Amino acid sequence: MTSVRLTDVTRIHGAGPTAVRALDGVTLQAHPGQLIAVMGPTGSGKTTLLNLAGGLDQPTTGTVHIGEHDLATTRDLAALRRHTIGHIFQDRNLIPSLTTAENVMLPRELDGIRPRQARQEAMTALADLHLDHLADRFPDELSGGQRQRVAIARSLIGPRRLLLADEPTSALDTRTGDDILRLLRDRSDAGATVLLVTHEHRYAAWADHVVFLRDGRITDTTHTTLQSAP
Repeated sequence: MTSVRLTDVTRIHGAGPTAVRALDGVTLQAHPGQLIAVMGPTGSGKTTLLNLAGGLDQPTTGTVHIGEHDLATTRDLAALRRHTIGHIFQDRNLIPSLTTAENVMLPRELDGIRPRQARQEAMTALADLHLDHLADRFPDELSGGQRQRVAIARSLIGPRRLLLADEPTSALDTRTGDDILRLLRDRSDAGATVLLVTHEHRYAAWADHVVFLRDGRITDTTHTTLQSAP
């Protein structure tokens, strides 16, 4: 089981008078089986928090742990991310020269899984998002919403137990957005740890807790009672 813990984390970009304090003394812990939503205005530090939690960035001060791993001292951080973390990026990060299925199966192939098994797992992940009929299409043949769902399928493939979702519903209609939240909620209920960045209160309502960020600081945390479709 995988938890994520940020302890007194500060992240400063730049130096001197132009320095930007993206996060300022943030402490946050998410446990297996929890879905935590992170909300706040643009520039409040939400994406920075996810990047630190996923080992894509390092704090200026403070510590970040995934399970028992201190990310500052973990030797093979790339392997830890592949095995443990599913990261849904705002910009999707799909590889244009790979098909839909190849994009989704890539993390498993990098883990040493044989191509046939990796493709089977990819097809299952795509079917969960109603995309299996587009398995052999390339990203530029898909709509923006379809590309977003491919990126989500890639983040859900394999045994990853920490899911970091940065505005995963931003390019989706309401019905598809609800389907995505249901998938994330199901993963959380099955024991995964989920951090969800969202601007929409209706999606934050699926979470166990909602954390509010402003100017890089946590200003409030609430417990929600609604964990299913509004």
